[in-house]
Amino acid sequence: MPERAKRASWRRRVRSLARRTENRIVLGRGLLANRYLAAKLLPLAPDERYAVLTRSERSDLAEDGLPSPPQELWQRWGLTLETYLASGARDARAMLDTVTETGAVQEELGRILDFGCAEGRMLRSLHSGPERELWGVDVNAQRIAWAQQHLVPPLRLATTTTAPHLPFADAYFDLVYAISVFTHISDLADAWFLELLRVLRPGGWLYLTIHDEHAVDVLLNRYAAEGTQPEIIDLLRQVDAKTGVLAADWVYFAARADPGAEVFYRADDLVRRWSLLADLRVRKHEAIGYQTALVFQKPAAD
Repeated sequence: MPERAKRASWRRRVRSLARRTENRIVLGRGLLANRYLAAKLLPLAPDERYAVLTRSERSDLAEDGLPSPPQELWQRWGLTLETYLASGARDARAMLDTVTETGAVQEELGRILDFGCAEGRMLRSLHSGPERELWGVDVNAQRIAWAQQHLVPPLRLATTTTAPHLPFADAYFDLVYAISVFTHISDLADAWFLELLRVLRPGGWLYLTIHDEHAVDVLLNRYAAEGTQPEIIDLLRQVDAKTGVLAADWVYFAARADPGAEVFYRADDLVRRWSLLADLRVRKHEAIGYQTALVFQKPAAD
């Protein structure tokens, strides 16, 4: 083949490869469904070629004195903004009360991390208490971007990925909490547990919620009878129809890929593993909705 023809052939191949790569980038949602990829996030404008963030006007102040998020950010939590704010305050209060019951002193919880904070639904309710350094991280860049524009200060925020790494020094926080986050971490939950312990000071507290066998029972019986949480109930039934897992001596099962996975644990098995790394202080059923809360304390330094 003449040299000119070879160069033309290579140019055609390169252009074809570029078009295929561009299509894969534009169809970024497909990457989120890939279970082989670990470091994923929900970027700004995930299905667009360009991402542009403009300075948004300050929102009206909510009852808590901080700007109100737009409806597209709060509507998954309730029918009204008031319901959204009340749910965040309620869950934050329940979390702090549970940690306090296990021996923590609220006034000593000066540095707090909300792991999976979204746009700050819970974190915003903690700024009115004692003087605190409040951090939130999430894989959803759109929600973090809104919070960075409107809730800084008092909050401090960063976008992260689904890979087990946080941009903080060792032993930085007094309290780390993760509400309905380990419910969506499938294969890397142990690594994330270790990472949260890394950024927690010796003697610090870790509060997290999981789907366990009690949550499954609540969903398939009480919630199904009430007609609430139909999506996750339908998903449970689909998984069981495909695998028969609920009739088996199951330890763990998950549907879909991170960060949209729905993950279920046999609590005793999970607690057995994680209690080798930190001290379990309490296990509380239906602590946040139908989810079970686990409170661990990082061992004190020798």
